[in-house]
Amino acid sequence: MWETIFDPENAVFCVINRILDLMMLSLVWALCCIPVVTAGASSAALYHAVVKSVRRQRGYPVREFWKSFRANLRKGILIQVIWMLFAAMMFVSDLPLAAALLNGEGIPDKVLLSLLVLKAVFLVGMPCWLYPLLSRFEERLLKLAEAALYLLIRCLPLTLLSVVLLSGALLLLVWEPLLVAAVPGITTLLLSLVLEPSLRKVTRLEEAQGSDAWYLA
Repeated sequence: MWETIFDPENAVFCVINRILDLMMLSLVWALCCIPVVTAGASSAALYHAVVKSVRRQRGYPVREFWKSFRANLRKGILIQVIWMLFAAMMFVSDLPLAAALLNGEGIPDKVLLSLLVLKAVFLVGMPCWLYPLLSRFEERLLKLAEAALYLLIRCLPLTLLSVVLLSGALLLLVWEPLLVAAVPGITTLLLSLVLEPSLRKVTRLEEAQGSDAWYLA
């Protein structure tokens, strides 16, 4: 009985190990996000490590994180800087306009407000697809952005669900910052459950020839 309880292959131990892996990855992710501009590369690395090591049980989570982080650092910084510029412009221009439109009662005001909300969904939704693609494919940034935009529009319900998950995670972190030890990893795991089926569908088999196509499993 004791051998069964303390067996490393025991389901309880497997769950505990995965939880510890997610917590470790969450802390490493938070550490790598401190410079802010590296948050993109850190997020791509977190997604890569969660899917490959936590879900697929391939390699060591932290090792896979650092491997992906180093490989995608330059592109990740560029993506993050561009995203921050767009976010800053929207904050300065769209937020005051949206606040004014909330008090409007005319149909044009409602339509314009809906467009602003859709614009915000695109702003938050793009990274949901772009960072997983960045973590997986060695492609030009423009091609990755085109693929992310295609997935965002084609899988709009999944994009909206991803935005809700990220918003909930952000609210939790604002409410209790110490949850940074678990929330990023758990949120990424949930996101992967939402995104992976669509990512696998658009992955061409010939792209994986001669490589370790773990993400097609």
